[in-house]
Amino acid sequence: MMNGGSVSWTSHKQSAVALLTMEAQYMALSDASQESIARSQFLEEMNIPATPITILSDSQTALDIAENPSNYRNAKHIDIRYHAVQNYIQQGKIDVDYIPTERQTADILTKSLGPINHQKCVELLGLRNSYDEDNMVED
Repeated sequence: MMNGGSVSWTSHKQSAVALLTMEAQYMALSDASQESIARSQFLEEMNIPATPITILSDSQTALDIAENPSNYRNAKHIDIRYHAVQNYIQQGKIDVDYIPTERQTADILTKSLGPINHQKCVELLGLRNSYDEDNMVED
């Protein structure tokens, strides 16, 4: 999100097999960190000062491994490329923080949501319906 609007999002099948949900969420956190670094570099190229981007996750275990490399024993079997998130945090390039599951807007990309939760995620993403009753066009 930037200035209240969605800037970048993606949903894709992970390229690696995860045995636990925590592993999948840690890998997704790492992928998001790489995307945020690319966005920061783009802003810098446009001479827009970029502060560290905060990535929100509802997985406290994945956040703990990312923020505390001493917990590596819990994730040593995860491919080393996913541990880049730890370096980005230590270098101050990104921040990570916890968000409760019920406020996780990314769920719209990964889960089947009921109509109320779907609408809430749409609004949190800053998306709006292009349908305007005053300018309704009928086919």
